[in-house]
Amino acid sequence: MAANLFVKAIYTADADVLFKCASDFSDLLHATRKISKYRGLPPVPMVEGAQYATDIRLFGLIGCKNYQIRVDRICKHSRLLETVEFCDRIRSWRHRLQVHSTAKGSVWVDHVIIDAGIMTPIVARYARFMYRHRHKARNGTCIETSLTRSTRMVGAELPMFNPAD
Repeated sequence: MAANLFVKAIYTADADVLFKCASDFSDLLHATRKISKYRGLPPVPMVEGAQYATDIRLFGLIGCKNYQIRVDRICKHSRLLETVEFCDRIRSWRHRLQVHSTAKGSVWVDHVIIDAGIMTPIVARYARFMYRHRHKARNGTCIETSLTRSTRMVGAELPMFNPAD
């Protein structure tokens, strides 16, 4: 069964500036540099419809070869980014990121649906750690997380997120 992960962080940065960072792989590489290495991932802005391949090394120990990141949607107007990611160990890692403007800056919300078979509970807990780490590295505050079992079916032919999400 899949897992649902929600992560919310508050920033003093402008929402448009923050979204521009969020949709650039150089930000990901910088924010995760202490816990993971991405070999072959270009430090460039993401392109909607593009697919990227990388080898990931977590904590210098655990490797994920040929990790695929497909960028399904980038909407600068609504500051929304959706990716579908997978590798031989992870069936599906569906990530929806949205940055909302506030009176004092912005709120960044990540919603991730993870299916890694019997390893889902372990992978989901790592994901929660990693997203918290990324937000702290970006100077996010008031980081809140929620990790639950997903009741949603996960499959390549199913829509990533429902309009009500």
